[in-house]
Formats: sequence, C-alpha cells, structure tokens
Amino acid sequence: MPHDVRETVTTGTAASVADSVAGDGFARFTARELSPGTTRPEFDAFRAVWEDLEPDADLADGGAYRFRRYGLVRAVSTPDGFATEPLPHRGFRQDVIPMWRDAERHFAPLSSSTLADPCLGALVAFDLTVAGQVRPSREWVVGLHAIRVVARAGESGLPTPEGVHRDGHSFVGMHLVRRENARGGESRIHRTGRPDVVFTLGSPLDSVLVDDTAVRHAVSPIVPLDPYAGRTVRDMLLVDLNPA
Repeated sequence: MPHDVRETVTTGTAASVADSVAGDGFARFTARELSPGTTRPEFDAFRAVWEDLEPDADLADGGAYRFRRYGLVRAVSTPDGFATEPLPHRGFRQDVIPMWRDAERHFAPLSSSTLADPCLGALVAFDLTVAGQVRPSREWVVGLHAIRVVARAGESGLPTPEGVHRDGHSFVGMHLVRRENARGGESRIHRTGRPDVVFTLGSPLDSVLVDDTAVRHAVSPIVPLDPYAGRTVRDMLLVDLNPA
C-alpha cells in the first residue's frame, strides 16, 4: 500500500504549473505565481465578499457549518487575455457525487461587482491559462464558488462532507482566501496506484489546481485551534473550469 507523501510547492510560471498538472494531475502554487500585480487594498476588498455569504441550506447532513455564494461566467481567450461575461444564475448539480445525485442545489448569487473584481479576474485568468495549456480550448464555462466553513467548540466544520471525490469538471482551482484560528483542513489528493499527497493550505492565496478527470480529492475537518480566541473559519474560492 503506498504511503502518503508531503508535496512541495510548484514555483515559476503558469507553464511550469501546467507541467505539474499534466504530469501529476495537480499542482500547488502560491500568491507569487498568481497575481503579482494585485495590491493589498484590492485583496482586502476582495476578501470582504466572504463576510456576506449565505448559509448553505442544502447540506445533506443538516449541518450549519458552511456558507457560500455562486456565480457562472463564460471566458473566451483573446490576444489580450480572457474576456469574460456573466451567465444567468442557475441551480448547481453534481450528479457524479452520490451524496448530490439527482439534487439541484440553489446558492445565493455572487454580485455583478464581485464577478468584475480584479482579484477574481486575476485568479480565474491564471487558472484558465494553466488549464488551457493542459487541455486547449478557446472558450470555457467557469463556475465560481465563494465558500466559508466555520467550526465551533464541539462542532467541526467539514470542507468536503462528500469525502474523497471528483467534482465532475475538467479542472478545479482551489484558492485559500482566509484561514483563522483553525486546526485541520488538510488537503488530500488521491491518485490510483500512487501515494496520496497531503498538504495544508495555510497562507492567503495558497492554491492547488487539479485535473478533476485524473485525481480525486478531499479536505479534512477543521476545529478551533483555540476555542477562546475568536472565530474559526476557512474561506476558499473554488473555480470550476470546463471547455465550452
């Protein structure tokens, strides 16, 4: 039985990240690769979106530990980068996951100003650049999930109540936006016949992009690091990437 391994971070350009995704089915990277032109005030404004999420009322276990908003855009590659336009808000399905099969879930929408946010645009553009080098496409449909998982004394927060799974997309980008007073939240990449890879996203914009057709993935529960030190949250931006 393969042992778990601890994975190092891929550094360099989108091309080197794409090489890791193509070879290993995933790549980890940091803010240095993502958005060197983003200012701290811009990022702080972007993170404020996570203070205005709605409860995820469709959790199959009846939990109250997850909050989210959802948006959908079309992205077209142009000589000047990716041009995006919002798509109509709609329900979300993941029939590939037994927990959600035959269920259409409805999440609060991301605002038009959030969909136009420069930080969001930089993250999506990087993910699309990487994905396009692995699986070329001129046009993509991009799902955007702003998700907060909370934990309280005696109550864990579950980032992936589905367990080890695929999301049913071509690629998924996962970007840490905020982590406060949290223990756990360890990411696991499952590769058939190869060691599982485990790591923890700890700093803002620590990220991983997976080829969702090649690997499965999960994140362990979070619990308060110190139950008396304020809130325990793990905020993530998930980017679903599918060739149109």
